[in-house]
Amino acid sequence: MFVMLIISFVIAAGCVVLPFTDLRNAVFSVPLAMITAALFTFILPAVSYFAITSRTAAFFYVVLLNIAAFCAFILYIGAYNAFVLLWIIPIVVSYVYIGRIAAAFSSALLIFETVSILYLYQDLLGKDFFIFCLLSAVVSAATIGLGFLLSHLIISVREHNDRLLESKKTQELQLNRLNTLLNSISDTVLTLNRYGRITSQNSAALSFFDTNQSLVGKSIDSVLVTLDSKMDPMSIRKLAENIKTTVIRDDLSLKDENGEVMRLSVQISPIHGNFGDDENGCVVIVRDITRQKTLEDEKDEFISVTSHELRTPIAIAEGSLGNLMFMFEKGAAPDKIAASATMAHDQVLYLARMINDLSTLSRAERGVGDTPEEIDVNALLQELYLRYQPEAEAKSLKLNLDLDKLPNVTTSKLYLEEILQNFITNSIKYTKEGSVTLSGKMEDGEIICAVSDTGIGISKSDQEKVFDKFFRSEDYRTRETGGTGLGLYVVSKLASKLETHVDVKSRLNHGSTFSFVLPKKSKKLGTGKRSNT
Repeated sequence: MFVMLIISFVIAAGCVVLPFTDLRNAVFSVPLAMITAALFTFILPAVSYFAITSRTAAFFYVVLLNIAAFCAFILYIGAYNAFVLLWIIPIVVSYVYIGRIAAAFSSALLIFETVSILYLYQDLLGKDFFIFCLLSAVVSAATIGLGFLLSHLIISVREHNDRLLESKKTQELQLNRLNTLLNSISDTVLTLNRYGRITSQNSAALSFFDTNQSLVGKSIDSVLVTLDSKMDPMSIRKLAENIKTTVIRDDLSLKDENGEVMRLSVQISPIHGNFGDDENGCVVIVRDITRQKTLEDEKDEFISVTSHELRTPIAIAEGSLGNLMFMFEKGAAPDKIAASATMAHDQVLYLARMINDLSTLSRAERGVGDTPEEIDVNALLQELYLRYQPEAEAKSLKLNLDLDKLPNVTTSKLYLEEILQNFITNSIKYTKEGSVTLSGKMEDGEIICAVSDTGIGISKSDQEKVFDKFFRSEDYRTRETGGTGLGLYVVSKLASKLETHVDVKSRLNHGSTFSFVLPKKSKKLGTGKRSNT
């Protein structure tokens, strides 16, 4: 629009400055001059404002421009001078805004204007008429040719610019998609140049390095100081040098300011392409695999310890059964046969309890039974009291129930019941005389569930280990009763699932109390998230 306004005002100024030709005294010259001046000064600038956005307005602008140019040439310019080249402007505007047909019409109008002027001036030109006709034809032809050539160049440039603009928009869209994809990845993603300096990052990288400042331009070895399996420094830049294929190292670690070690998996992939030396670099993906490695170590240790713990009862049961068969063949006394059978049976029961505990632990780890539901805590505690009262009475123990009016909670009934059952059975097992108390109290708006007994108690040194897997106290009174050492370990895992922890208060020979705060609503249950233990 700015160019169109400039064209209109320049030609309007020319209409005022250029002198009239001999047609000035003609009857029609004065009104024609006024019309021309009005077109260039007022009408064309006004129409050009709308011609940018409206094709209809553009059509009228082209028509008016050609009419105004025709009038101006008739009045001021003529047909056989260099100023005729100004007609290039109407031709170009017609071609650009309307098309070739409009440019052809503008060219035809120039020819008509040239012929008209030559006809009007043929008497004045006399014997030079044919020379002026030849000159006018050359100038008009040159004007039309240059107009079409310039129009073609302008159209080509505009199309090229449109393609560049479209390509730029496509690249920006692809870049935005790529940035969105990278920022949605929870792993740290960095790109490096051939000198080991960071050229880009995703949002997870800022979180990983705990910074709000850009990492671009920094050396990778200055921000990521990794250690190998022997805890010796390992340079990521050296790992990235001259790599041809993807390299993955999951034996690296990172030590923070507090001395805590984070296990890392670092994947380095080369960037292939026809770029400059500075651009050919690599992509580095950093993952925190501390939990994964910890779980793998725990699994290996668990399998090792479990196989060791299973070996003893299996060997005892196998030996007892073999001895039982031998004594039966030799006709041994029934009491000896019964003793051997009892020993084998006890070991089978021990194995059954261990398998049950392992099954419970496996279900908890896999999230089986973690669907939260609304639970009437008072009803559940009363149900457990009635269920274990006969077992307590069989040992001449008194099972007590101490309840406040408790609100309902939303949690896993399976896990809560498993925890309380374990506490009650342990208390009955390790209490020879006295009582066991199951309680549910409201303290400071929190539900406190507890099981207390008057049993053998737990020493201070053992209290720190009771939740370890396969731990059993060296107290002979503990060894007198069967146990796998997995019960309280399972309880600690289930308590973590319920977003709580178990407190132990015990005194040797004075009994024990196991208690925990029962959340009114467990947020992690049913989400598939593992507990952070």
